[in-house]
Amino acid sequence: MDDHAGQVAATGQQLTPQNLERLAKLARERGEPDTLLAALEALVSLSRERVASATSGVADLGHLAAALIEYGDALLDHDQAPLAQENYEEALRINRHLATADRTPESERRLGVSLERAGAARAALGDLVGALDIQTECLALAHRLLADGASAPTARQRLANTLEKIGDLRQQQGDTKAALDAYSEALEVRRGLLTVYGEVAPLLRDISRGLLDVGDMLRLRGDSPGALVRYNEGVATARRALNAASAGGTDIDPTVPRALFHSLSLVGNMRYDQGDVAGALESYDESLKLVRWLRTEYGEHPTVLRDLSVGLDKVAGAKEALGDLPVAADGFEEALDVERRRRQIVGDRPEILRDLVWALEQVARVRAIGGDAAGAAAAGREALALREANVSG
Repeated sequence: MDDHAGQVAATGQQLTPQNLERLAKLARERGEPDTLLAALEALVSLSRERVASATSGVADLGHLAAALIEYGDALLDHDQAPLAQENYEEALRINRHLATADRTPESERRLGVSLERAGAARAALGDLVGALDIQTECLALAHRLLADGASAPTARQRLANTLEKIGDLRQQQGDTKAALDAYSEALEVRRGLLTVYGEVAPLLRDISRGLLDVGDMLRLRGDSPGALVRYNEGVATARRALNAASAGGTDIDPTVPRALFHSLSLVGNMRYDQGDVAGALESYDESLKLVRWLRTEYGEHPTVLRDLSVGLDKVAGAKEALGDLPVAADGFEEALDVERRRRQIVGDRPEILRDLVWALEQVARVRAIGGDAAGAAAAGREALALREANVSG
């Protein structure tokens, strides 16, 4: 396949779009990124040639935009965000033109896809103002689709998604009031969808997440009681989501139990901050049991390992605050083991090294408190070396 990738890059203009799409699909299934990127680059090149030909039409422009988005997705998956953004922005220009020239449900659907991709890329590259411009356009499109009588549930889901993204961007800009307004509106839209879909797990999961978003903004704005109410409601809603998923008779989407894990963690944090350490420990214990189950069910996925490390750290911290140092020390040591395992799987990314340093520092601290001076010194030295390596890298 690697030799074939070279052929694709060199002779893509001689291949058909169908062959290139099949090659890309096969490369994706086999986990061959070089072949995948080469095939998609050739597909974009071939699509450009078709657009430039005298017989090209609207369909060729649409195919080019779709190829640019697919290539952008692959580039983004392989840490080439700037080049991915270039492809997304070009696709957006094309789809804007097509939607303006012939406004149909399909042209507006394609425009929505382009807006979502371009907005996410701008945000990932730090262009919050540009990303907010995109999401504002997405919001107008969502309202227009609703007004035009598009499938109401689908259009309302798009509206909620856009409002949440606007909330995220406003939060990053430090405008917690605007973020709270956007998150609150998104939450109400999602709650309204219960009358359409009923108590299905994905919708309940999204409502739980929305409650956490609103709670976070209330907390940042100084309304701790209001935040705790939303967090507790998030826990209750996430439990309903997990119950609905469990009753479905199929494999449970891991994002559903993770929503309950995060809700419980936030309730625990609020209780801890309010001085109710025993109450916090109760929430932390339940969240830790949940993430241990996730590890058993789904294996050592890096995201699950990160949640497990966080859960162990929270329980250990509460145990230490309650004076149970031996149990706390065991928890911190296990969290360190989990972070080491995560590093083995993911490698030396900055966020991995940062989390490993934190785990080492906690272990060094509790070892010192427990009288293990040599063990504390060893963990401290390792943490310092990793911190310096992370900074220099």
